[in-house]
Amino acid sequence: MKPALEKAIALIAKPAVAVGGSLAIGAALIAYVYVSTAVAPTGVVAKVVQGAITQEVDVTGSVQAAQSTDLAFQTSGRIAAVSVQVGQHVAAGQVLLSLDGASQSAALAGAQANLEAAQAKLASLTAGTRPEQLSIDETNVAQTKQALLDTVRSAYVSADDAVHVKSDLLFTNPRTSYAVLTYPVSDQMLANTVAQERVAIEPIFAPWQSLLSAGTDPLAAAATTTAYLTQTSTFLDDLARALAQTSAGGALTATALAADQAAVDTARSAVAAALGSVTTATTAYRAAEGALTLAQAGATANDIAAEQAAVDAAAAAVQSAKVALGETALIAPVSGTITVQSANPGETVTPGSPLVSMLADGAFEAKALVSEADIGKVKVGDAVSATFDAYPGATFPATVTTVDPAATVVSGVSSYGVTVTFSNRDPRLTSGLSANLRIITATKENVLIVPTSALIQNGPSTFVFVQGAHGAVETQVATGIESADGMTEIVSGIATDTPVFTYGESASF
Repeated sequence: MKPALEKAIALIAKPAVAVGGSLAIGAALIAYVYVSTAVAPTGVVAKVVQGAITQEVDVTGSVQAAQSTDLAFQTSGRIAAVSVQVGQHVAAGQVLLSLDGASQSAALAGAQANLEAAQAKLASLTAGTRPEQLSIDETNVAQTKQALLDTVRSAYVSADDAVHVKSDLLFTNPRTSYAVLTYPVSDQMLANTVAQERVAIEPIFAPWQSLLSAGTDPLAAAATTTAYLTQTSTFLDDLARALAQTSAGGALTATALAADQAAVDTARSAVAAALGSVTTATTAYRAAEGALTLAQAGATANDIAAEQAAVDAAAAAVQSAKVALGETALIAPVSGTITVQSANPGETVTPGSPLVSMLADGAFEAKALVSEADIGKVKVGDAVSATFDAYPGATFPATVTTVDPAATVVSGVSSYGVTVTFSNRDPRLTSGLSANLRIITATKENVLIVPTSALIQNGPSTFVFVQGAHGAVETQVATGIESADGMTEIVSGIATDTPVFTYGESASF
């Protein structure tokens, strides 16, 4: 090994220094050495193992008497359900309010379908192509093609029923250019918009129906159907808004109005479900065609690497869609009593606007500042383990209940306020105590993990040196969460028991 390289590795092997609750390691230095000398460094060999990993953020805070916690949605939407009342006691994790999550559910279904499609392609590439597989792929293409065309037909039926059956009863001359909404709406501009949308939507049905004939290109039919369903969904959403501004009176009874509103809501759900089904069927057909094409052409190493990246991206999209769907429910972060509940079904909410307030069962909470580098890991509901110098060996459970949306700047350094509420009323807790807070931001079981000191950053890429028969082999990896004891999750790139080089005294610096 070159003297300069040996010196750099020696520096890296020294224990890391804790900075602001995070660990500063020598990965960047190793990357610099590797790029500068083009020589793969050597180190201690460790094997990739499967196990559990916990990501945490460690901060200190000050205990104070608990105050009422305001809760708000992080996304906009329409209130679908109100599950609590003022004065009601709720448990941690209980759903308080729910938004209409039809679009988020459809997005999740599409993301999961994309992930399954990407995984299917990857499996096909790695397994190789046999005549039997080609026959299976050809059959799958035919089946998914027919399924897509059947889904398009079903979507047309759903939209036709939603417009011509459930909605037209609310209009005068609904299928003409003189369509008028018969119900009195306080917002005349909205009423005019709904009428114009009804006029504009009528001409789509004739060409749409023509797509149902034999010989239609399924992808073209699906694209057109998606556009028509989106237009229909917009019309139904605006019609629902108009009905929400209509009051019973005169010839219009409350029962009749409620029945019409329910019919429109049913139509909206049917169209949203049809849109999700078309997306899923389209993805399945594209995946089947792609699998057949790859099987016929054969796979290269670059093809497999690219498809692995597609699987990783699709998995990330599924996780993002799950988060978006989860944000349609307002969850109690701790056990407590509801003191304010101002939401009503059908209302549209604004992100960040408090709708529910609750007083936690625990009599005390702790305030802390989290660095800008770590705040992205912390979220409401994260479990917290608190210790106090005054009570050695004792652990106090708590939960993150609020995260400030704006930074607090102290001496030019930006930090974010976080409030944690203690789960139990403990007589040892008093205002003014200094608390050591261990915020558990993520925990994963049965994942691949390696010492963080094995990871090397080279520009935007992360890689490890794998021990091979003829020396170190540079291998790119995708990483997940990192623990405080010096371990990092490996999402893809290497397998269990793979020997990798590490560059430090131990994994628990």
